[in-house]
Amino acid sequence: MSKPAKCQQGFALLEAIVALVILAGTCMALFAWINASLVQLQRAELYVEAGPAIASAGQYLKTVDLAQRPEGTFSSGNVSVDWRASPIESGVTRSSSFGGSNFLLSLYDVTLYPRTSSRALPPLHTRVVNYRLKPGLPEPGNGL
Repeated sequence: MSKPAKCQQGFALLEAIVALVILAGTCMALFAWINASLVQLQRAELYVEAGPAIASAGQYLKTVDLAQRPEGTFSSGNVSVDWRASPIESGVTRSSSFGGSNFLLSLYDVTLYPRTSSRALPPLHTRVVNYRLKPGLPEPGNGL
């Protein structure tokens, strides 16, 4: 009968160490993936919560004269949306050769900064067209 080799016992220990290292690396990768997924889930929840407020802020900006009020805040629930508008083109109207117009149009580049009480979301960019009556024209009354 032959004796068991002593080097065989050491080799089993080396195999166990390699297996533990592989297991530890796999667990670290798995935990990193789970953490990234949770962060994305939290961000998605914030966007779901802020989405209606951002849409409402966009509609609200259509009613604001951005020449008089180029920045401000719109709040809806626990979401606040700060905005800043910078004019791209101001006071444009159709020439009289094309029938003219009673309105002056302005195009603004608007940046929206949505935030909740706990976190700010990345800024969003949009463009808004404002219009107002030309100076000297009477204000319309009774829907006329």
